[in-house]
Amino acid sequence: MKDDAFYLKYILECIKKIEEDISCGREIFMSSHLYQDAVLRNLHTISESTQRMSENIKATGFHGRG
Repeated sequence: MKDDAFYLKYILECIKKIEEDISCGREIFMSSHLYQDAVLRNLHTISESTQRMSENIKATGFHGRG
């Protein structure tokens, strides 16, 4: 079983990828199935990763950066 640090790092990598994919602007993003599919895939990966984290870290109520 992987530890929470692994999943947190993986989630941050997915967030960075999403930020890169949407940096082209709304119009280009909305007209590109490639960008949309990439973002959806990363959102799905984030969802899967959060489900695999320990109950202990889920109970902390972590809500993101800052």
